[in-house]
Amino acid sequence: MKINSNFKLFAATNFDATKYIPSPAYGVNRFMLDRVGEEKARATTIVEYKPNSKFPQHTHIGGEEFLVLAGTFKDQFGEFPAGTYVRNPIDSKHAPWVDEDGCTIMVKLLQMADTGEGTDPLHVNLEEAKSKDGVTTDFGTRLELYKNDQTGERVQMFWVNPDAKLPSDKGGQSGGEELFVMNGSLELDGAEYSKWGWLRFPVGGTPERASLKASKEGAQVYRKTGHLTDKALSMEK
Repeated sequence: MKINSNFKLFAATNFDATKYIPSPAYGVNRFMLDRVGEEKARATTIVEYKPNSKFPQHTHIGGEEFLVLAGTFKDQFGEFPAGTYVRNPIDSKHAPWVDEDGCTIMVKLLQMADTGEGTDPLHVNLEEAKSKDGVTTDFGTRLELYKNDQTGERVQMFWVNPDAKLPSDKGGQSGGEELFVMNGSLELDGAEYSKWGWLRFPVGGTPERASLKASKEGAQVYRKTGHLTDKALSMEK
């Protein structure tokens, strides 16, 4: 299966709950953003866990990175409410479940490089980290979440002020850029990407990128840069 699999092209989509696809696990549905592979795939996906659903224990041979968008995600490592950022390292194992509140996450699989980072997971409560480590900018607030100097990957969270432009950075221009709207919406060249919308810019960006800004309600945006170079892609486990 291939969905938005050409990383040299711009790709974007808005979330549509009517296009969820059932997973092999009962009560777990997927909205696919990009994908290369079948059940075992390099993938970026919005995953919905219905109330009281669960997923069998599995190993993340290429690591797992996710944002909790709604409800509470639970596994043997803890309980993670909406607004939590998680990185589970290469070869980590878990058997997640949810209770009555259900859960929705945006998850990235098989997109980590084995660069000696160890086996400890990373869990970040975004609002708490914003209060402690957030950096005020002329367009809002920036929070650094992860950086890998060997691959060029950098992960950040932004709270963008209403109508403010979200500038690209050197990493995005030279290594590609991926954006996910957690709250609010973004506008790009006349198109609007609302809550849980997704955009991916190739290495070098696009001419339209300069127009990217938050809507009148502002936006909370996950951003990953530097991960779409040939080198970075070749290092993915």
